Amino acid sequence: MGCCGQRMIMDAVAIGVALLAFVSVFTVMKLGSSIQSSLVGSASGCQFPAVFNFGDSNSDTGAASTMIRLVPPPNGQTFFGKPSGRYSDGRLIFDFIAEKLGLPYLSAYLDSMGTNFRHGANFAVGGATIKPEPSVNPIHLSLQLYQFEQFKSRAIELYNQGNKLYAMSLPRPEWFSKALYTTDIGQNDLHYGLLLLTEEQVKASIPGLIDHFALAIEKLYQEGARAFWIHNTGPIGCLPFFVISNPPKTGNADPNGCIKSYNEVAQEFNKQLKDRVTQLRNKFQDALLVYVDIYKAKYSLISEAKQHGFVNPLGFCCGHHKDSSLKCWDDAEVNGTKVYGASCSNPSEYISWDEIHYTEAANYWISNRIFDGSLSDPQLFQFEEFKECTIELYNQAISVPNPVFGTATCDFPAIFNFGDSNSDTGGLSAAFGQVGPPHGESYFHHPAGRYCDGRLVVDFIAESLGLPYLSAYLDSVGSNFTHGANFATAGSTVRPQNTTLQQSGYSPFSLNVQFYQFSDFHRRSQFFRNQGGVFKGLLPEGEDFSRALYTFDIGQNDLTAGYFLNMSTDQVRAYVPDVLDQFSVVVKSIYAQGGRSFWIHNTGPVGCLPYVMDRLPITAGQVDKAGCASPFNEVAQYFNKKLKEAVGRLRMDLPLAALTYVDVYSLKYSLISHAHHYGFVHPLQACCGHGGKYNYNPHIGCGGKITVHGKEVLVGKPCQDPSVAINWDGVHFTQAANKWVFDRIVDGSFSDPPIPLKMACHRHPPSTLK
Repeated sequence: MGCCGQRMIMDAVAIGVALLAFVSVFTVMKLGSSIQSSLVGSASGCQFPAVFNFGDSNSDTGAASTMIRLVPPPNGQTFFGKPSGRYSDGRLIFDFIAEKLGLPYLSAYLDSMGTNFRHGANFAVGGATIKPEPSVNPIHLSLQLYQFEQFKSRAIELYNQGNKLYAMSLPRPEWFSKALYTTDIGQNDLHYGLLLLTEEQVKASIPGLIDHFALAIEKLYQEGARAFWIHNTGPIGCLPFFVISNPPKTGNADPNGCIKSYNEVAQEFNKQLKDRVTQLRNKFQDALLVYVDIYKAKYSLISEAKQHGFVNPLGFCCGHHKDSSLKCWDDAEVNGTKVYGASCSNPSEYISWDEIHYTEAANYWISNRIFDGSLSDPQLFQFEEFKECTIELYNQAISVPNPVFGTATCDFPAIFNFGDSNSDTGGLSAAFGQVGPPHGESYFHHPAGRYCDGRLVVDFIAESLGLPYLSAYLDSVGSNFTHGANFATAGSTVRPQNTTLQQSGYSPFSLNVQFYQFSDFHRRSQFFRNQGGVFKGLLPEGEDFSRALYTFDIGQNDLTAGYFLNMSTDQVRAYVPDVLDQFSVVVKSIYAQGGRSFWIHNTGPVGCLPYVMDRLPITAGQVDKAGCASPFNEVAQYFNKKLKEAVGRLRMDLPLAALTYVDVYSLKYSLISHAHHYGFVHPLQACCGHGGKYNYNPHIGCGGKITVHGKEVLVGKPCQDPSVAINWDGVHFTQAANKWVFDRIVDGSFSDPPIPLKMACHRHPPSTLK
């Protein structure tokens, strides 16, 4: 492909796809004579505090210019008086809509200089496509969505830090659900195809394009978006680029001189797009999806150009008019003569600016053409009709009772926990023998199935929610599952280890097995409960499974398992993505069975645990200021980073789920590194153990005995005061440390989103958490 074709692809097809929708948004919401006040100052109707746009060069306000090549003069000459990152002599339809909404022009997300994202961000990039394509701009729609996801997450995090500078330049967290989401993309996919394929082959690719586009809308919906303006694509067969470089063959020109078969491809794309928008509208009944027929507006302008004061509708203003390969702003030497891709004397007379993009005058005309909403589906002629629809949608989005945007505390009737020994309340003990004394001495005063002197974080979670401590699913004696069940077992991993407990010390009840147990419990509990009698009082009600809190604390053993098999740090890091893929499968499977509220702990600083530092070799240079082993903590941090990303993807994949990521790593490391400040002593020593630098011996653990002169002697004794110890037995925390950690996570300070435990059924932080 020549440079002309590639330039075309990079800049090509966003001609008007999205711009029209913005204007119809404003139009249908116009109240009285004041356009601005209808959306910004009026007490009536819906106010959009922000706009988030996704698209190509038809709505790109500077991204491609920043990342590829600065857009040079004469672009921008009509309105901005200089290049403004737009492929036009002035404003885009997108800009006119922002004006009418009373909002500033949107900054490009990829432009880091002088940008302000207070009222939204523009993720559109010139040359972008719906599906990834070779030799075109790599920032396709899926990557734009990923950028939005990162923007949203970071914006909320920074905003909630309370920094005034961030507060002035970033949207409020609650604005993401109230914003307008616009799309302007698809023309480049068709354009690129027409350069390489037949029209029939391009048409055959359209269903795949529509599938990708629909998935993008679904993901935005899952992120909380509820108001969408979706633009179809313009008459690609009327672009001067095609008409000049590939003139229509006999019988393939329409009355305007456009390439008829190319326009038919665009029309087929638009038909399938409209059908899919209708399907999405039925699927997401609490969302407003408006499809805008920009094709009709543009084709009408081209057909009636002279009537509306335009000349030469298939010509273009900026470029070398005798050599279409010389683009706007380019220069070259032709037959010994220097020629320039200069602008025409009066851009306001032209529809096309540079063979591909429209002039400001044409964009303005199109904006006014769709202003009354008559080219929208649904047609939004009357403000009152739209206002009623929008107010209803708006109230659904921000008012009380639904679990996505509510602000009331959650009524969790049950907890279902999955994990390892950090949250095992008796599973491994039931299966392989009771953990012995002195475990449990500080609170239960006898062994209670916990590898701790007392309560675990999951116990404090249950207490705070007014629920009893969870019975282990594997414990059939004296258990009561009315308020949930605990599937965690000590030594569990996310990935099956394919070894016996005796061989490796790792539990055979990996996370997938715990899910199978949960699934069986879910089914059988209702069977037996419906029989009445004693079972009715010992098993949860059917509806409790969807209202319950699902807690996770697992992953630590997956990291140490690799090290204990003599793997290098790089090898351990390499399998972390697979561990998290398997974790995500389980969360999705629980969601499929009705689970909606998920409280997910990351893993702690394994490099600060006595059993890791005692058993694995480390050099002096690998010990940090707290005395912990840096390489192992760095792997834990990498695991947590990837876990947080996985939780973010789950939020997009599970639209009705509330997923809270809890950073226990930061808390545990802070406690260890500042132990004395918080009233603890000997942070790297086990309270209960025997011998060595860390009071830990892998062969003589807490409660361990040795034989002396034929008699058993207890040597794995607890320290005198576990309440000032952090580590209990070389592996697990003491009750005092668990309580310290819980007290700092319960209010949401270390959560993403920063939401208290009692409000973890809500997908977004309430407006009071700013």
